[in-house]
Amino acid sequence: MRKSKIVLLFGSYLLAFLIGGFSQNVFSYAENVHGAYLSDDERKDLVTITNKFDEKFKPIGFEELLQGNENILTAPDSILGDQQEDADTSIFGRQKNYIYKNKSNGTIILMSVSKRLGVQHEQWQHSIYYSNARYNSPDNDLKAYYADIYPPINAYHYSFEKFGYSVSCILVSNSSYDSGANTLAEFVKQVDIFLRENV
Repeated sequence: MRKSKIVLLFGSYLLAFLIGGFSQNVFSYAENVHGAYLSDDERKDLVTITNKFDEKFKPIGFEELLQGNENILTAPDSILGDQQEDADTSIFGRQKNYIYKNKSNGTIILMSVSKRLGVQHEQWQHSIYYSNARYNSPDNDLKAYYADIYPPINAYHYSFEKFGYSVSCILVSNSSYDSGANTLAEFVKQVDIFLRENV
């Protein structure tokens, strides 16, 4: 009888240990699936695609000036907590930024590529623009908001998710360059083609 109690006790400990380990793995997996951090494979994928961007992505009319240098704007802790504490689990460990200039028309495009956390979706995320002629003019229906203190610029922003990556592109130009939306749309098409061929 005593042996059976010992076996039962030992079996109970072993079962509790196995259930605890299984539960830890399930919770850890669920946390990762919901976007807490990148797996090692996802991190390798990000490094691979950003290396390809560095080496192969040559958008028509633009030159990239960072050439691998870091360009990260610190994210406010108040939005998602202390993101700066661990580079591997923060935006800094899953984002690469690029700055492109076009000398012929004076446009600048900022592009950020990050690995998507959690469930992947293919979708447009953002689309917004600022036109000096529209939003800082003394001659239209918004003239009450006109002031010469505002810079004479146009700005256009597109961002989308595709193939497990989030891409954000911002074009900035002087106010006389009125083809900014078309230029940015063409740039984004080139990014999309590049991702399709390289992911």
